[in-house]
Amino acid sequence: MSEYCNNCFCCGCYLVPRYKRLVNNVFPQNPQHGLDKNNLERLRFYAVLKPEKLDKSFRYMAEKVARYLRHRNKPYVILGIKAMNDTMKSCYQQLNTFVDHYLDALRLVLEEKNDLELTEHAVSSFESFCEIREEAPNYQRNYEFFVDRFTELCHNNSDVNQTKFRCLGLRGHHALIRKTANDDLQTDVWKHMDKIVPSIVFNMEVRGSTRLSTPMTPTSFPDYVGGSTTSEQIELIERGTAIVNDNPAVLAEIVLRDLFCRAHLNNITACVQPILTHLDNHAKWIPVDFPKYIFSGIMNSIKHHNSYLVIELLLGHLEKHFDQNDTTNIKTSIMNVIQDCMVFAAANTGAGSTMFAGISRLLKFLKKSFQNQSSLNTNSSTNNQDEREFQTAVINGIGDFAEKLPDFQMMEIMQFIVTSLPSLNQGYEGTTNDSKTANLKLQLLLLKTVQRVAATYQTVHRRETSTQTTFPHQLFDPLLKMMSAPEPEIRLIVLEILQSLVDRRQYGDKLRKIKLPKNISQIDLPIETKPTRLFDIAFMKKFGRQFLSQLYQSILMDNNTKDIFHAIYCLMNLVTLEGGDKDVLVDVIHFCFEIQSTITKMSDSNGNLNQTSHRKLSRANHYSIHALIAAYFNLMSKLNDIRSFSHHVDEVSEHRI
Repeated sequence: MSEYCNNCFCCGCYLVPRYKRLVNNVFPQNPQHGLDKNNLERLRFYAVLKPEKLDKSFRYMAEKVARYLRHRNKPYVILGIKAMNDTMKSCYQQLNTFVDHYLDALRLVLEEKNDLELTEHAVSSFESFCEIREEAPNYQRNYEFFVDRFTELCHNNSDVNQTKFRCLGLRGHHALIRKTANDDLQTDVWKHMDKIVPSIVFNMEVRGSTRLSTPMTPTSFPDYVGGSTTSEQIELIERGTAIVNDNPAVLAEIVLRDLFCRAHLNNITACVQPILTHLDNHAKWIPVDFPKYIFSGIMNSIKHHNSYLVIELLLGHLEKHFDQNDTTNIKTSIMNVIQDCMVFAAANTGAGSTMFAGISRLLKFLKKSFQNQSSLNTNSSTNNQDEREFQTAVINGIGDFAEKLPDFQMMEIMQFIVTSLPSLNQGYEGTTNDSKTANLKLQLLLLKTVQRVAATYQTVHRRETSTQTTFPHQLFDPLLKMMSAPEPEIRLIVLEILQSLVDRRQYGDKLRKIKLPKNISQIDLPIETKPTRLFDIAFMKKFGRQFLSQLYQSILMDNNTKDIFHAIYCLMNLVTLEGGDKDVLVDVIHFCFEIQSTITKMSDSNGNLNQTSHRKLSRANHYSIHALIAAYFNLMSKLNDIRSFSHHVDEVSEHRI
């Protein structure tokens, strides 16, 4: 009692502990005057001098906020939040001593669900708290209430202030992500991605907005929501700064990008899987614009070396839809998203073993789609069309992915697909006509995939490498063998693949048709600008005999079509022109003479089959081969200015005509 002997007992003011008096003095008699700055400064100074009193000070402030809430005294509640916020900023080094009281006060305020003003002040204070970087861990802290409350705000459907409530929920999630995502001392937030991520995705789609009509590329962010991230906002995201925006869709886009900027390899699955589940549960895969928009933001934000994991998750999700026998148009939409992600990954990280594993899975999906199509009723034209669209999406996805790769990796992809043909065909055992037809269609489907990649190589990588590099042994041998396949459809595609790989000076566009022009300028061939490549000559001297041998077998097939003869003519010219060597020209001319001699023996005047031959040609194919050789002789004699040869070809042609 002696310590109070000099105090005034009638009022008892000095019986109140000092920390309480300092807290009480912060609140003015009129709340419109705001916090008393001088007393607030005294409170902050006292907290710095007496850090052991921080726990009691914040507990008392939290009690006052709770009391004001019970009495519905909203102005003083707001002042209490501001006072706690200012004191917390000054004493952040002792945050763990008082943070529980602070968070309890915020919980009480956030429970006032329909009060926009209180919610806004609580979220702003929570954002300030999340900006504080802690040096000591607190494993007892739990943010589950805040996750649930912010999620509830993100899904607010009230008639009044719906947009503002949703923005506050997104800001709360964003603050929590910034607080815990890159902090090794905080791991709680990743457990709640099944609530946070769907809330973000829910707000990314504007209800009633017009879908994008143009294809989306993952290299640029689409203006899907009527306003996209600016360069200043992107810079703020990279710095980890909070961004205030009154558009939930744009703010959700920013939060999603920031989330994946901070996501590590072990956390990407926890972030992507809720998106896939949300798109499934709410039937958002069709139309595909919205899923593309989401994954465009993800691929542009994620660390490049982790982008393959997103593709793996999408491939796994596609496989899940295959196992569930889901509708084909949903699978096509997922494949379109995978296609864009693969193009982005190829452009930024190249192709590694993981990406080739992804291509292997796509080829399996292609086979499954083909099997589904084969099992469908022939009258089900709609389902057949859906399966064809999916197959086209897979083929285009592999082709677009290869387009972004270096030439040697593009060759590896074609080699990988070609060498996969035998293993993929093992599922069709038996000798029935149905199994043979199915086997043929599957081979054609896979060869079309190689053709798509080869066409990309012709467009992008023409002139960059020699034919020696263009045809690695593992790719060249299977293609040569298929040149003499009994099915004309396979031979045609293989010939077109070889044309795309050989043609690097756009000669093929001028040599698609068999013609015998007297004036070679009518063909309008491009002017050669590069010297002869010794590698090309070495290649033809090494592999020319094998190539011509298979071409010999192919040209004498009786089921050749007009398109096949045009393709053979074009390929013969391309090989000769790209070789750029007189020896190569002589070899092909001798080859033509041998063909002429063979077909003459095969169709003698009596129409009997020669003893050394096992087949004979139809009259139409007989004339087509002569026309092909005449056109080749005509072009080469005039291009090489061999006048006597050219004159002889002209005479024979006029006589035949």
